[in-house]
Amino acid sequence: MKQSELIVGTCLIENFFDTDAHVSLPDYQRPYVWDYVKLEQLYKDFEDHFFIDNVYNENAPLYYLGSILLFEKDKNTYEVIDGQQRITSLLITDYAWNKDESFLESGYWNLEYNSLLSSANLKQNYQYIKSTITVVKKHIQDIFSKLAFTVIITNSEDEAFTFFDSQNARGVTLSAVDFLKSYHLRELKGKESLQAIFAKKWDRNNTGQFLNDLFNLILWRSRQWKGKHLYFEFKDAILDNFQKQTIKGKDGEAIRLYPNVFNSLSSSLTFCESQGVVVQPNALNLQTTAEQYPFALRQPIQKGIGFFLYTEKYFAIYQMLFIENRFADFTNLYNTLLRGVSYYFRSFFRLAIISYYDKFKEVKLIECALWLDYLLGSYRINQNSIVSQTVIKILRDNNQNLLDVIEMSYRPEDVFRFIESITTDEFYNKKTSDLGGEFGVRRIYLQNNLDFYEAVRNNEKQLNNKKRWLNEYINKNK
Repeated sequence: MKQSELIVGTCLIENFFDTDAHVSLPDYQRPYVWDYVKLEQLYKDFEDHFFIDNVYNENAPLYYLGSILLFEKDKNTYEVIDGQQRITSLLITDYAWNKDESFLESGYWNLEYNSLLSSANLKQNYQYIKSTITVVKKHIQDIFSKLAFTVIITNSEDEAFTFFDSQNARGVTLSAVDFLKSYHLRELKGKESLQAIFAKKWDRNNTGQFLNDLFNLILWRSRQWKGKHLYFEFKDAILDNFQKQTIKGKDGEAIRLYPNVFNSLSSSLTFCESQGVVVQPNALNLQTTAEQYPFALRQPIQKGIGFFLYTEKYFAIYQMLFIENRFADFTNLYNTLLRGVSYYFRSFFRLAIISYYDKFKEVKLIECALWLDYLLGSYRINQNSIVSQTVIKILRDNNQNLLDVIEMSYRPEDVFRFIESITTDEFYNKKTSDLGGEFGVRRIYLQNNLDFYEAVRNNEKQLNNKKRWLNEYINKNK
């Protein structure tokens, strides 16, 4: 390869697609996400530009489709860094309406899409395009001859990643999670097998864009909601925490570990393609599963492999607690007491429970969940509506931040004692008649408690003795 070189030029689409070069999609690319709404808008743009009263205008000027960024990986071998959504949509349009003479049928641009989401969107869009009735269809070859891209080609992988971090595909803004995936795969440049491993795991775990919620509602808040200066997450704040503030390790160096409940013996771990994660306590090698990786929520994060394994751990813990239902009693509690409860409270409950599990694992997990519900319920009963700021108020307006208390506690009882100190049965003194209509959210919460504490409440139907119910439930189920 030559020294770092950047080529910029304008190219007609038909010339751009008519190539014998090998073009592929790198593993760090997000899936193909355009839907029929995006395609409708594209065809409407073509109609407005190329037609007058539904008659094709041969004198219409070129139609500019923005820039395409390619990384020249090797001679005649390129990766699409930016422009996947537009390129793919044009290729399937060409194939659906001009199959026998299409660029795909000619053997060019046989891109591989490894994501299940990409495959699903490709199939849906193909069926949509086949059935679409538009004047564009009849003149698609004429239109292709007047579509143009600005093509940017770089043979520097660093420049390619830099461009990727600063550009968005047409009409679909990249989320913080998209940038994080790209950024940390960049740390593995030259290690293509590792890039492939972590890119596939990331895409699998990001089904339904789940990682957006994991970073927004769990990981960022657990690390940033400290003390009393609290604010909500936003894209740049997430990138700052999980990109700029991560630590650069030396090539081949093991990932540093920090003491916590998951790790009392080890100071580092390594990742082996054949064995997976290997923890190294002194001279021993211990393999482990994702939820047992010896990371802590608030610890410093190492770029590249360290970031991906950190993410993998908390994805696994979330799945274990709230999706896989591995702890039956906890699942019953969560599904009963938080049934119909505000989205903001359910999100905060999950955040606090994961913070607790990160500190104490499953030790007295049920007790923690009961005390946490006792705290949240006191707000639910006394407020007509719960808004996003309510959870910040809970953390900020008490003498200590609950998440800080969990982090600094030596025993589970330290957490329970703190919750008890800021919440009393006086918060639950409202009569049923004061809780609004029969199907209101506060009456639903009352019924949730009556159902859950059925065995210990002695037919009581108000919540003023909820603390006694809580303690009797714990004693009964020891």
